[in-house]
Amino acid sequence: MEFKYGIFDLDGTIFDAMPAYAKIYSRILNDRFGILPENSVGYYLESAGTPLNEQFRYMLEATNKPKDKIPEMVKEFFDLVGKENFSLFDGAKKVLEDLHNKGVKLFVTTGSEDSLTAKRLDRAGISRYFSLVLGSSQKEKGPWHIERFARSIKVPIDEFSKLAFYIGDGPFDMHLAKMFGIYAIGIPTTVSKNLLLESGADEVVEKISDIGKLKKISG
Repeated sequence: MEFKYGIFDLDGTIFDAMPAYAKIYSRILNDRFGILPENSVGYYLESAGTPLNEQFRYMLEATNKPKDKIPEMVKEFFDLVGKENFSLFDGAKKVLEDLHNKGVKLFVTTGSEDSLTAKRLDRAGISRYFSLVLGSSQKEKGPWHIERFARSIKVPIDEFSKLAFYIGDGPFDMHLAKMFGIYAIGIPTTVSKNLLLESGADEVVEKISDIGKLKKISG
């Protein structure tokens, strides 16, 4: 059965943003609570794809710090991220263009804010390839995003899931795909291939340009 739909995580999958994200995350924790970067960067990367407020909550609970400032910390994070200009991974634009031209409907799910995501996609010239882009301003990245993709094209979620692939760089992405029985593709830009496989990846590609070689993609 060929793929008709493709779901893409954004940061660490399409854009090379995760190293900068990890630095900003750790800087906020260090500035506010004195939590050393060596104690937070590893967790941030291994939990890639998890909603940001949950990532902050985990680290604060682990270090017995107050959690009442999490909304402020999330806002600070995205304010700092918004000042960065991230590059597309090599081959990303061509892959998206090729898939779009082959008739594969493409979607983005991301933990980043809606407006920030829209600006980044527009700046990179790739907005037109996606049928729907969902950030986390209204509702956090998670099952609702997948269900919303299916509803947007009036396809039952079971049928959508059977015909979709989901590519992401973190364990959360793999878990989310497997919740729906979607073919999970890991890309080891943030965590190791082994961790992606342990988290449920059906396949791991070394770089995003390899997506174009998948035989199951609709022609």
